[in-house]
Amino acid sequence: MPTTTRDRVDEIHALEELWAAPSAPEPRPERSRARLSWPEAYPPGYVLLGGWIAYLVTVMAFQPDPEPGMIWPTWMTASSVAMFLLLLGAGALALFPTLGYGLAGLAGGLGMALSVGCRAAEHHLGNWWLAELGATAALTGLAVLGVARVLRGK
Repeated sequence: MPTTTRDRVDEIHALEELWAAPSAPEPRPERSRARLSWPEAYPPGYVLLGGWIAYLVTVMAFQPDPEPGMIWPTWMTASSVAMFLLLLGAGALALFPTLGYGLAGLAGGLGMALSVGCRAAEHHLGNWWLAELGATAALTGLAVLGVARVLRGK
């Protein structure tokens, strides 16, 4: 216990020095291999490939029959062929990720147009077109995410 004023002043100065001193840096946790982020563990390219395969298999297996007397517009036939060619091109260009993601994004845009056209041409009545639209929109978004990651260098 300080007994003199001088001791109290020295104590106060010591506390003020401690208060003014910079704080110690916080230790950074090291990244372990077990704690990878989602895009590192599942690169968008693999998820996109699996998503397109699942989409095409689901559409081929579960789409309802077209309405009787429905006539396919020429633009829908051309868009369907173009979408499949774009997907083949996207898969073939795996060595050039930006171009592959771009082609997959274009294919998704055509898929969205085809799903809306499916409803407009009364190809499938009901809500099948909404399932197609949602799936192709999600796949297009994943392709855009992949392009963004490649362009940022990650």
